[in-house]
Amino acid sequence: MLIMKFGGTSVANDNSRRAAIDHILQAPCIPVVVVSAMGRKGSPYATDTLRELVQREGGEVPRRDMDLIMACGEIVSAVVMAQAIRNRGHKAKALTGGQAGIATDGNYGSARATGVDSTPIQKLIDEGIIPVVAGFQGDYDGDFTTLGRGGSDTSAAILGKALQADEVQIFTDVEGVLTTDPNLNKDAKFIPFLTYEEVLEMAQLGAKVIHPKAVEICAEERIPLRIKCTTKNSNGTLIAANPESGNLKNKQVVTSVAVIAGRSLVTIKDADPELVFQRVAKAGVSVDLINVSPETISFTVDTVEKAKVEQALPGAGISIGYGKVSVIGAAMRGVPGVMAKVVGALAKRGISIERTADSHTSISCLVKEEDLKIAVEALHDAFLLG
Repeated sequence: MLIMKFGGTSVANDNSRRAAIDHILQAPCIPVVVVSAMGRKGSPYATDTLRELVQREGGEVPRRDMDLIMACGEIVSAVVMAQAIRNRGHKAKALTGGQAGIATDGNYGSARATGVDSTPIQKLIDEGIIPVVAGFQGDYDGDFTTLGRGGSDTSAAILGKALQADEVQIFTDVEGVLTTDPNLNKDAKFIPFLTYEEVLEMAQLGAKVIHPKAVEICAEERIPLRIKCTTKNSNGTLIAANPESGNLKNKQVVTSVAVIAGRSLVTIKDADPELVFQRVAKAGVSVDLINVSPETISFTVDTVEKAKVEQALPGAGISIGYGKVSVIGAAMRGVPGVMAKVVGALAKRGISIERTADSHTSISCLVKEEDLKIAVEALHDAFLLG
């Protein structure tokens, strides 16, 4: 069983759809196809375009109604793709998420799957019909619900789990996963193999690779993921538990560099840490790079949340203009000298580190936002990723 998910750029026009259908028809079995809405913001059926369409009417749009309109983009894609497949001489049927058997809770805008009835899809496959499923959505008691940003990736993973797929393939407009954002470093290189753990870190630390929830689902079930380019026939990036002969002994210590811009540094003195973080949590703000000492508490937030923090913590100092740069690698666990190399590489370029954080597979540094591009180049060069 094979799940093939095509993103917005892969279904945006006749040429990209033709390339997508070539992949579908060349599959070794009848695949389950999952599609995103066509194109990106500004395109007629893109999710953001549909959202803005109703928001222009003014007033607060009920979350249930917002999900209803946002689900339309993927349905349009599914119908168009199914018709294009039929025009190539093959049977296909378009399905909404609910019709494909995906049930969700009632958390409109950020729903979670509560179960999948694989019977409808399995029946189509048994009849030789290619199911084309609208991603990003499910059914809650007869209502459309959406799964949040990156929801079509999640749809593919959910169906992969329910159908016990051999592989989930995510098609996009790049060859696979790169060592860093090519817009920040022209020397970014293609990565053929990554672990689930590395990709999760990359996604959470700013790399626009694949939605973390999709990786988590596939990791739990040990379903291999593959990121592929719609317009090429390359193997793409394989994401699995042990992509290199079952061990990480010979794997590069750092495999990628990720960035998150638009961070603000919050500092508050002589305050109760429990009360501070309770107030921030109540305001619905996520914090990062936390440092607590007897005299001072500091952490970072997304700059768009600055006003919420100011309201929750009157008197706190908030400095804008920061970004987070991270090195990631599953093989760095227990390896001495990685932090020394990070600090040394940034120091050589005159970049000051304001805060740091680390996990078993990553080291993150808070730097001035204006230094992010240089920081990426410095770390990319230091760990020989180019």
